[in-house]
Amino acid sequence: MAKRFIDTKMWDKAWYRRLSPKCKLIWVYLLTRCDHAGIWDADWEAMNFFIGENVAYKDLPESITEKMFFISEGNQYFIPSFISFQYGVLRENSKPHLSVIKRLNEKGLLNSIESVPSTLKDKDKDKDKFKGKSKENREAEFKEKCFVISNEIKSIGEGTVYSFVDYWTESNMKGTRMKFEMQKTFDIKRRLNKWFNNEKEWNLKSEKKISFESTFKKTPTGLYKAYCSKCGKREMPNNRWQLKEGSNCCRVDYVSEKL
Repeated sequence: MAKRFIDTKMWDKAWYRRLSPKCKLIWVYLLTRCDHAGIWDADWEAMNFFIGENVAYKDLPESITEKMFFISEGNQYFIPSFISFQYGVLRENSKPHLSVIKRLNEKGLLNSIESVPSTLKDKDKDKDKFKGKSKENREAEFKEKCFVISNEIKSIGEGTVYSFVDYWTESNMKGTRMKFEMQKTFDIKRRLNKWFNNEKEWNLKSEKKISFESTFKKTPTGLYKAYCSKCGKREMPNNRWQLKEGSNCCRVDYVSEKL
């Protein structure tokens, strides 16, 4: 039977205390039913059975949904805070971490979390299909394909395609491969369609309210400037998930200005 750590201090965190009993149970369920890499197969029927109540994503509070990252392939959700709490910094010389790194890499999530060191080896050497083609040429080909496909999907605008291309042409640490090239499969039409639908949903949400992290200033290196809402201590979370976890000192919410 698999065993894992659980944060006993989550009861001290303001966002968790504000949850209803049902939502507290949902969060514990997600942490204990996701796989070793923090990825949960979205089996809502099973969740309903084990919790004993009807649960749907649309009914979850933002304090939970903002900690879940939707993965369109396979209808799954990724919980980034699970990685940092269970493993700390992922290291390739740690055997228990290797399968986690592999799993995250397969899902294209490795670069999205803070706990990945720059020393991770790019063990997959450039394949034969990349020989003779510069990264710039491959990027141009990918961009052209995206625009050709977008013309087939009439409702997708130019701005959406550019943001899609910018995201998927991000290079790995060595600058040899782009994000889309590191995926096992990559159906541009399906992914572009999903990107477009997600963008519409995000735009609707952003019209309703300002995101929590946008109220915080950043340092030149990209760290958030945050203050403990209880003691006023300054801390510098380096991503939005850490920011929403709250302060390390008093385990309460951060505020953007010192009290």
